[in-house]
Amino acid sequence: MRINNITKLFAVALILLSACQNKEENTPYPELDALVDSVRMKYVPDRRDNVYDIKIVENEGKPVIKGVTSLEEAKADLLEQIRKSNPAAIDSISVLPDETVGEKTYGVINVSVADARMGASYAAEMGTQLLLGAPIQVLQHDDWWRIKSAEGYVAWTTGGSFVRMTKDDFNKWITAKKIIFTDDYGFGYENPDEKKQRVSDLAFGNMLKLEADNGRFYKVSYPDGRIAYILKSQSKPYEEWLTSVRLTEESILEKALSLKGIPYTWGGTSVKGMDCSGFTKTVMLMHGIILMRDASQQVKTGIPVDISNGYENLRPGDLMFFGKKAQDGKKERIRHVAFYKGDKEFIHASGYIRINSLDSTKANYDELNTREFVRASRVIGAVDTKGIWSINNSPLYKEQR
Repeated sequence: MRINNITKLFAVALILLSACQNKEENTPYPELDALVDSVRMKYVPDRRDNVYDIKIVENEGKPVIKGVTSLEEAKADLLEQIRKSNPAAIDSISVLPDETVGEKTYGVINVSVADARMGASYAAEMGTQLLLGAPIQVLQHDDWWRIKSAEGYVAWTTGGSFVRMTKDDFNKWITAKKIIFTDDYGFGYENPDEKKQRVSDLAFGNMLKLEADNGRFYKVSYPDGRIAYILKSQSKPYEEWLTSVRLTEESILEKALSLKGIPYTWGGTSVKGMDCSGFTKTVMLMHGIILMRDASQQVKTGIPVDISNGYENLRPGDLMFFGKKAQDGKKERIRHVAFYKGDKEFIHASGYIRINSLDSTKANYDELNTREFVRASRVIGAVDTKGIWSINNSPLYKEQR
């Protein structure tokens, strides 16, 4: 009897909920919905690149175009098309950064490794990670902060992960002399003594403002103004480091092998843990180069390598992409990326950073990835082409005008 009563109450609740739904949830404008979708596909086919969260709702018998976008041109195009169809449509679209951000539309990551998620929640999928000192654009505030990284990746992070800045303050940070942490792991200390109190942990690629030379240490400051001392043996002045790195087949393999054994972490892009494209990104960062975030983005960059006749055109350090070829009306799907090592071997993040083979006679043969090897591209010779930036040529690492 108790179960039947509960069932009846639940059914009544569903009916009441349906009857009481906000009118905004009912969209009697299918032709306008279609226009919203077509403009999205034109300007923001990939939600990782820009923001386009727009829908049509109804208010007092009129269509309301509601939401946010990071592209002014997308808003303008959509409004023009919708008003041709329905002149009564009301514009309620905000262009990001919006009023929730104010004048502080820039930021700098303030922790060694900051998580950035695909939604404004700890339960949301991990999208990427950002390193201490990395510049970001701040787009929106909704408890969490919607940000855009230097490689153009849109995600959400917490306010404690970064320091918000006006353009003037941001430019002061960008143009200041810096050090880069070059060891895998380490710490900043309150005093020039590694046995004393730590300020924070540090990971490869972290950048801090150089304040002074202090014997065995560099005196540095964090984006939030904290002062610390970092061992010179674990760091270098940024410009000195940048001029010392060389992108060669040998150096790519050397850096890739230095990460062997580090565990796979979904969304990871640091030496603390990385996914497949986070691994390739990290190795390139070790050369002063910024790659696009995901494998399905990286595949569209670099110099294509012809693999139609096998592996003979591959060179060590080439990016190898795995997935499903386009067929039967379905688009190509890239799910994985690795570096070619030579001798039919590749190094990639799969459980941990490891080496596998394309040769079925070898003990480390990877049958699935061999079968689904679909593309390859070369970064050497392609730096500062689309999607492959040297750090100094990345727009967000430059002084903003």
